[in-house]
Amino acid sequence: MSVLTAARWLAVLAATATGVAGAAAILSQAGSGAQPWDPELSDNFVFMKAIPFLLALGVTLGLVRHRAARRSERRASDGAIRRFSPGTVAWHWIITIGFLLALPTGVWQYLGGILDVSAPVPLYLFYRVHYMGAGVILLALASFVTYWWLNGERSLLVPRGQWRRHLAGLAHELPRRLGAPLAKRLGIDLTQTPPETGKFTFYEKVVEFPWWSVAIGLITVTGLVKAMRYAYPVPGPVLYWASTLHVAAMVLLVLKVLDHLRYTLERWPLVTAMVSTWLGEGYVRLRHPAWYRTIEGPAMRPGPRAGGAGASERAPAGISLGRDQ
Repeated sequence: MSVLTAARWLAVLAATATGVAGAAAILSQAGSGAQPWDPELSDNFVFMKAIPFLLALGVTLGLVRHRAARRSERRASDGAIRRFSPGTVAWHWIITIGFLLALPTGVWQYLGGILDVSAPVPLYLFYRVHYMGAGVILLALASFVTYWWLNGERSLLVPRGQWRRHLAGLAHELPRRLGAPLAKRLGIDLTQTPPETGKFTFYEKVVEFPWWSVAIGLITVTGLVKAMRYAYPVPGPVLYWASTLHVAAMVLLVLKVLDHLRYTLERWPLVTAMVSTWLGEGYVRLRHPAWYRTIEGPAMRPGPRAGGAGASERAPAGISLGRDQ
């Protein structure tokens, strides 16, 4: 074992031990009976005190992922190309679990009050599950942000000076009823050959990632402000706007989850890649030609464009070459 590897795992063990010790201290205090809190308020304090430990552990795990980052790979058996690292896949499903816990319980907290509907279980259980989901999301976010920052990950960002190219690609990817008005407003000729797609589609880079970033960033910051009021005197107006924007961010996230499911389920290979990490070579060649050439080398002849001459002859079975919806 190298010195760097040993140091990496020592950092993980230290962060984990600190987190466990912090969790034990928090739970011991909450269960001691020394503080006259009801179950709901007790959960608020437990979550607030756990936040620094969750963020620190996430940063440490992100550092480990940075050290273990690997480049694109080809699978020898069938030439499949790795789109996501195993770590990215694992953390994607971890943060998904967080959303499955936090979003429904958050929706119920607000809709239940608006509709004046009694919960089938005590309300503090909704808060408890909500805080558990929020904790998982904070842990995953800290890991993702640390990994992206240290690894210089920019593949989901639109490069400087390439917004018009990406908007043109987005106009081609969208259904005609949406793409045509966008192209007309931007002065884009949809009859011309569209820009080639890289590792991520234009929709993922122009719409999905910014939407996710704004919604998650907003709900995280406002959630932290709401939690801070149990440790610091947060002014009433600040708390009011934090609560209002927290609900707005929750709505944005619900809409984005639905849109994300619509988009990915129509592109089943992307779903399987988020489980297996691999995309089939044929799919990458036809749907992500610019990325395919960077993997194969600059001397490689470009693959056929969707709908282009000869494309149907080389398209693997089950892959549609029609317009993205």
